[in-house]
Amino acid sequence: MQRLQIFVCKSSGALNLGLLRSPEHLADLAPGCEQEAALLTPPLPSSQAYRELELWRRRLQGPLGRLRWRFLDRRVHRPRVQPPERDAPDAGLLMRIKEVLAGRIVAEHRLHRVLRSEGYWPSQIGRALDTGVFKGEIIQMPGFAPAPWGEQICSRCGGSEARALPCRHCGSLDCLLCQSCSSLGEHRSCSTLLAVPGPGCVTRPEPVELALDFELTPAQKEASLELLDFWEKRQGRALVWAACGAGKTEVAFALIQRALEEGHEVLFAIPRQDIVREVVQRLRTAFPGTELAAHFGGQPWLASGRLVAATTHQVLRFYRRFGLVVLDEVDAFPYQGSEMLRYGLERALAPNGQLVEMTATPAGRRPPRVITIPARHHGFPLPEPEIVLEKLPPWVELKPGNLPVSILEALGSTAHRWLVFAPTIAACETIQRVLAAVLQRPVVHCHSKLENRSAVVEDFRCGRLDVLVTTTVLERGVNFPGIGVMVLYADHSVFSANALVQIAGRVGRSAETPTGPVLFFAARPAAALREAAAMIAELNKQARERGLLSSAGLS
Repeated sequence: MQRLQIFVCKSSGALNLGLLRSPEHLADLAPGCEQEAALLTPPLPSSQAYRELELWRRRLQGPLGRLRWRFLDRRVHRPRVQPPERDAPDAGLLMRIKEVLAGRIVAEHRLHRVLRSEGYWPSQIGRALDTGVFKGEIIQMPGFAPAPWGEQICSRCGGSEARALPCRHCGSLDCLLCQSCSSLGEHRSCSTLLAVPGPGCVTRPEPVELALDFELTPAQKEASLELLDFWEKRQGRALVWAACGAGKTEVAFALIQRALEEGHEVLFAIPRQDIVREVVQRLRTAFPGTELAAHFGGQPWLASGRLVAATTHQVLRFYRRFGLVVLDEVDAFPYQGSEMLRYGLERALAPNGQLVEMTATPAGRRPPRVITIPARHHGFPLPEPEIVLEKLPPWVELKPGNLPVSILEALGSTAHRWLVFAPTIAACETIQRVLAAVLQRPVVHCHSKLENRSAVVEDFRCGRLDVLVTTTVLERGVNFPGIGVMVLYADHSVFSANALVQIAGRVGRSAETPTGPVLFFAARPAAALREAAAMIAELNKQARERGLLSSAGLS
């Protein structure tokens, strides 16, 4: 851990306060000030040093503060700091530090690790950092910052969930440890964060190649042109509302190309790591001549590239960098409802940067610019759900003899394979056992705690299974041709309107099987059921009015 010291100096009638790693650096930073320097504290951890610094700023302000300074200056009995006989701090090292930090917010110990591997000594790194901070070229922050009513706010994630625990770095018995961003590594109040805003637009932008091996649908082309118009008008934020399976990712490619050609850096952020891996491959294929950096768990944080694909957790590492941010699946866990991840995304935007959010299930207040893609590539309307009001027995009492006949008749039909959704893991396993006992078709279950989940999903995708009972773990991000969807206990609180729209969107995604049944079984017509049905009907209405449905889809 690198500790900080407070310095006070007076030169040419001006009073300066600040933090240094080593007091002897002051002579290099402010020539002529060394005879006025007064070190007021022993070395302090980051957050404590910043608190002491704020106290001294208040004490030395105004006429009374000048009197305190005179009294302090006479009473200090420590030896004055003398400039050592040596060269000025390495300008090349400072440039290297700014290069590493550009567009990032990094813990100091991580920066030390990188520079030590390149052969620099800690004393050299400390002097260069002091120079950069003193000149205002590097932003230096404490691990935690005080907030009203005694709260302590994490400078890395903006969260306030912290525990006071013994620390092996600073030796304190009550050093704060952030609980919110622990997935990015330990972060404590004695830590020091360093940041440098991104470089902004490059001075000489170059052409960017965009290679697509397919043609956009009419709905996608309209949305792509609207995104370019949004970019030209600098409208700040836009929402792309696309039907499930409409291909919203590719719609943003022309906008990404335009932003890169104008010299901006671009971030494509997604909440879930498995989808980031897939998008990385699609971006590499679409932009073959562009350096792409992938940031998700297990990847090096120092990866470089003007085009970045990252999980929303990894976005917390960026600082005022991107001229364009594209956020896919804005309604997905863990981004949805997370103030921490929203804070990180806003901080990653460069000043006047533009944000595009993409989703199939918009929620909350919508921005002024909303771009819709209401139709899928095959031109058929979205399958609209049928709400079946049928009181099911509680899942703990569910038996082969008390299943509603309508459920058995639907699942017994061989016209479709079925994806059956249950609200909890326990309900999922019970429903699977009951259905396996009464149906003449193979029935298996799938949930987040199943060890061979990927193998079960692959068997269902390949047609080796007929009925798959699952939780919401398969509500999005999967594609199964030729299936129908059934939701049991659809009025359960876990099935929000957004979740139900995503579940219905599993049906009819391929051109070979563009239709299929969607059945919601519930004891009462809950608001989420009505909202989901209305959202799907609205997209189908827009598709018809805009002439985006094929003749086969209209028949």
